[in-house]
Amino acid sequence: MAIELTINDRVATITLAKPERRNSFDTRMLESMEDILTSISREPTVDIVVLRAKGPAFCGGTDLKELASLDAKATLHWQRRTSALVERWARLDATTITVYQGAAVGSGAIIGLASDLRIATTDTWFQFPEVGHGIPLTWSGIQLLLRLVGADMTKRLLLLQERLDANELERLRLVVKVVSQENLDAALNDMLQTLLKSSALARSMCKHAISAAASAPGFATNELDPFLASLSIYAQDRQAFTWDKS
Repeated sequence: MAIELTINDRVATITLAKPERRNSFDTRMLESMEDILTSISREPTVDIVVLRAKGPAFCGGTDLKELASLDAKATLHWQRRTSALVERWARLDATTITVYQGAAVGSGAIIGLASDLRIATTDTWFQFPEVGHGIPLTWSGIQLLLRLVGADMTKRLLLLQERLDANELERLRLVVKVVSQENLDAALNDMLQTLLKSSALARSMCKHAISAAASAPGFATNELDPFLASLSIYAQDRQAFTWDKS
């Protein structure tokens, strides 16, 4: 299969499994990822989702060979589906983690950047070569980069097509940490253990509140925070929301 899904109790792992094509997304992989996100959303016990890849590269982005064979209507439909896929991934109630290794090119970097947390190996690098191919970055990538690194850096990355190595990714805070390939599983496990000790509901509400605040800067969403906290408290201790009416 081009994408594999395994579920171990509360943790689901999605693995891009087409290393012979650098895990580049074609229609088959896109459909598979869409189906997997639907499956995960129906799993009530899953509250952490890890995105990984097989082979030396994380993802080579969109399979341009297939994309070149599509007509204008099919291309537009493809682009809308990929943008919707990234937005679905970002809006999952579960906490999402991406584990980068090797090349993450264009949309191959973007799908991971929509995650809540990101780890990279020392050989990881990003590049956004879309302008060189005569197209803009899609997959909701411009919106994501703007939020993460700002307008000036987004223009620099897209217009100059600069390659970012692992150290630069960490400096820009695009990843939480950079580790060697040998220490990757241990670093991921440490992160998972920390997350699993916390309330899944609290984590979910926290990520959604942060997204809302990022979309409405300032104090516009402050009135939402007490409401979310109240729901979280209620879910953990309903006695806190009862009183003696006698």
